[in-house]
Amino acid sequence: MMRKNIIRICAFVMLVAFATSMAACGNANIYDKLRGDGYGVKVIFDAQGGVVNETQNVTIVEVLSMDDAITGADGKTGLRLLAPEDPIRGEGVFKLAKTDGTNNYFQSGWYRTRELRVDENGNALDAYGELTSQSGREQAYVYSDKWDFENDLLTEADLENGEFTLYAAWIPFFTYEFYAKNVVGEFELIDSKKKLTLNIPVWTERREEFTMNDFPKCEDGVVFLGAYLDEAMTEKIEQNIDGRELFVDYENGVAKKTTIKIYMDLYIIPVAVPEVAS
Repeated sequence: MMRKNIIRICAFVMLVAFATSMAACGNANIYDKLRGDGYGVKVIFDAQGGVVNETQNVTIVEVLSMDDAITGADGKTGLRLLAPEDPIRGEGVFKLAKTDGTNNYFQSGWYRTRELRVDENGNALDAYGELTSQSGREQAYVYSDKWDFENDLLTEADLENGEFTLYAAWIPFFTYEFYAKNVVGEFELIDSKKKLTLNIPVWTERREEFTMNDFPKCEDGVVFLGAYLDEAMTEKIEQNIDGRELFVDYENGVAKKTTIKIYMDLYIIPVAVPEVAS
């Protein structure tokens, strides 16, 4: 237990040392000493542009020893890794986030492999699955071999020169677009919000009206009847939407869709027209 505590402490200290550059001469000397002390396994958590504790371009490095390997249920022997954001490390020790100033992102996990994201013709795609040549955003990645921190073990065969790298996959917040019918009965966009989840309207008995939550507020004289995921209004939304559950391909670390269209069924209360005396 004491040895494992030392390992963790080394990792915390080295976060500061390696936050901006892992190639400095002093860092190499630290690694040489730790390797000499038996910590010959270097696990690299590449945050992929994420911000760690308000510091950008961070790579988290943890040193371990194969002397602490365990045998799993499948009979394989290796090291159990601890995710940087695991609460066991302490609240806020490695607080990860990502934003590009316009969009916020959430993390879908840590992955062993990645490749640049392209369409069927080999054209570069961004994090929204759109052509980078049109969006102006940087090219994104598609991931594979998602690491299971509860069950996967790091073995000698996984190491390359004593190193092992995991990449953080980031997915942009979903854009929920709200549509309602105009005066000619055609759906038109009335609002949009970028969120992870979407809370549907709730009927308030006391006020006898809907609390619209994340939906656009109804104007006076308009009653909310329901919302649907399709224009034909056959897929009614019956509960709050968690985009992370519905719209994420966790195997590849990408969103199945980034824009979710919501079709609102609204009723306009007729206005009585006063009769004109003849």
